[in-house]
Amino acid sequence: MKSYRLSVLAAVAFAVACGAASNPDVAATAGNQQLSVTRLAEVLGTSQAPLEKDVARSIAELWVNYQLVAVAAAKGDSLNDPKVMQDALWSNLDNIRVKKFYDNVSKGWAEQSPGSDEERYNGGEAMAARHILIKTEQGATPEQLAAAKAKAEGILKQATPANFASLAARSDEPGAKERGGDLGIFGKGMMVPEFEKCVVALKVGEISKDVCQTSFGFHVIYRSPFAEVKDKFAPIAKQRNVAIAESTYLAKLETGNEVKLESNAMITAKAIAKNPMGYAKNNDAIATYKGGKLTASRFAEWIAAYPPSSQIRPQLAQAPDTLVEKFVKQIVRNELVLKQADSAKAQVDTAEMSNLFLNFKNAVTQTWTQLGVEPAALVDSTKAGADKEKIAGAKIEEFFGKLVKNEAPFVDVPYPVARAVQKKYSFGINEVALDKVIEKAKAVRATADSLKAKQAPATPPAPAAPAPAPDSVKK
Repeated sequence: MKSYRLSVLAAVAFAVACGAASNPDVAATAGNQQLSVTRLAEVLGTSQAPLEKDVARSIAELWVNYQLVAVAAAKGDSLNDPKVMQDALWSNLDNIRVKKFYDNVSKGWAEQSPGSDEERYNGGEAMAARHILIKTEQGATPEQLAAAKAKAEGILKQATPANFASLAARSDEPGAKERGGDLGIFGKGMMVPEFEKCVVALKVGEISKDVCQTSFGFHVIYRSPFAEVKDKFAPIAKQRNVAIAESTYLAKLETGNEVKLESNAMITAKAIAKNPMGYAKNNDAIATYKGGKLTASRFAEWIAAYPPSSQIRPQLAQAPDTLVEKFVKQIVRNELVLKQADSAKAQVDTAEMSNLFLNFKNAVTQTWTQLGVEPAALVDSTKAGADKEKIAGAKIEEFFGKLVKNEAPFVDVPYPVARAVQKKYSFGINEVALDKVIEKAKAVRATADSLKAKQAPATPPAPAAPAPAPDSVKK
């Protein structure tokens, strides 16, 4: 079930501005601040990052988020308006509503068994085994392999279901003696293919007739009977019941709502993955369903909400169409479940809302402090009539300069905070200028590489080889 719930997002997510600076020499704008093509090219060119437009955009996005946070600080705007916070926290709020809906609709899913636990175990829904390993090293000689195999075959001749656990003391696997060689319960694909094939070939309660060879060595295998693992299998069976019931529920939800993907859905999804906020105002449909559609802008919101650590953006941009299609359908399913939650009147209660608001306010304050632009610091550093936005912008420029030189720690701008400032204050990423950034960055890197080559110490010449002795003095 959890695979289809909305994840609670409390990590960084960088969004690309929906506007573009008109000046071809300006890569990005945020409030009254500008990031020039030359500056961004120097940052990218002197780094070790790939000289690609997507990378340049990511750096510009980071700069934009920092500067917008500074704008809010200069204005003394803690972003604590309830409407602003609710919009910024949409993914958190939806997560709570979906969880409440699922908690209600999933009652009884764990008990919807397609058969007795023993029947399901014997049918291979999950497997369990004990084994005794005679280890072989990579590059072992034929003689060493033969010796290991002979040792394993000797153990096999002695093995019975009754003494197998005690024989495991002769295994080369660490801890095998204490566990009796028990590998616990595992599903298909969890073991190396050669081992799994050997287990599948056995009947439950049977010991292998021949030793099983894998990259680890030679194995004697005993496929555990249900009586030995029933207590371990029961919770797994319940989890499986829930997974089957949820999959059935979602499949019916998708079919019942007549979900259809547009012909260009995969192409559009990949483009959005590269530049989510470039599609912030695009209402073209990626998919349709009964009574609604998944627009490019809504899909972009979903993409932006994933934390960078998930690597959704780069993975989706490079994924084959089959995987992109599955991902788009997953987002549609999320939308349909949210509709169901709305119909069921699943709501966030006052205490939950207050807690989310408190966490959001703390995130704003913490981000200001980490960037050195908390309003109190701006007041202390200004003279009467001084422009706080300029001072805050200058502080960000100073911090950003240190950051790109690894002289300052990276500061996360949590997704809700980034979304709030992006919605409230003006900014832009100039897509055309990013192309110029790459060209300039190439020149910057070429110059840097050339300087490194010149500064590298010269390799001393190898000493001359001694002249060969004349034949007359050779021994």
